[in-house]
Amino acid sequence: MYYLLTWFVAVTVAWIVPRLLPYNAVEITVSQMVRSLTQGSSMISPQEYKEMVNYIEGLFGANEPLWLQYVHFWEDLLHGNLGPSIAFFPATVNKVIAEALPYDLILIIPSTVVAWVIGNILGAQIGYRKTGTITDKASMIAFVAINNIPFFVLGLLLILVFAVDLHWLPATGYTFSAIPRLTWSYLPIFFRHWILPFASVTIVSLGGWVLGMRQLIINEKGSDYMNYGEALGIRPSILSRYAMKNAFLPQITGLALSLGTVVGGSYVLEFIFGYPGMGYIMGIAATDNDYLTVAGVFVVIATVVLLANYIVDILYSVLDPRVRVAEVGE
Repeated sequence: MYYLLTWFVAVTVAWIVPRLLPYNAVEITVSQMVRSLTQGSSMISPQEYKEMVNYIEGLFGANEPLWLQYVHFWEDLLHGNLGPSIAFFPATVNKVIAEALPYDLILIIPSTVVAWVIGNILGAQIGYRKTGTITDKASMIAFVAINNIPFFVLGLLLILVFAVDLHWLPATGYTFSAIPRLTWSYLPIFFRHWILPFASVTIVSLGGWVLGMRQLIINEKGSDYMNYGEALGIRPSILSRYAMKNAFLPQITGLALSLGTVVGGSYVLEFIFGYPGMGYIMGIAATDNDYLTVAGVFVVIATVVLLANYIVDILYSVLDPRVRVAEVGE
């Protein structure tokens, strides 16, 4: 019930906020169409302009009262229809998202999982065995620096090295016109455009996971059960497994939340590499005042993030006996 209420509020906010902005997206769209149609020819009459505005408003349902638009929005949403897209017209928002989402799934999920696995292993080793050593101090400096590099800065550095200097990989150039297909000729083209964005997300994410896991392990080492285990003479290898098991729980939460935001893509990163994911279409939609596509993408993001949180809650009760006991006690 809590998640459903949160989802309802989030979707309502996503619908209301763009409509409160001080511009009329339909009129802007009509003006752009008029400029395109009359380029190099005579202007259209005021009557023709008014008819175009009425037609476009009717097409997007913008000529109805606001409350009726809201009711129709929910009717369409509950039937899985996110409405027409202004920026990508005549495509619908569903079609635009369906084309962009796979690109984010195949980019963000592998990069997040790879960074999570490597980061947690490194963080656990540094936190349990190397605390206070030169290795620990040097790695702290390195991973703090990595963690604070913005995606776009690292992306530009990778472009300079691997695309401009070495000419090994393309900097940009992938577009929706490159229709995905499972053929041996297409896959190399896709992966050549995929490697640099993948490396950018993986490297920057790695620092946060290492630092987080290192601190969690240090906290576990100072806990009572670890001190008691050491007093009993339990082998360090066994104690380290207990410490890692407890330290992993917050990291699982972080992973689930990170994966939940996958559908939002990364606007700046995707624009730098010309990668056609959700962040890329969000940028185009926002630039073209396409509030229908922006709201549709936000609905998908809110749904997936809340679903990820719900799954985490279930996982916690499975993985942590203390949570199960607390739930039974309630």
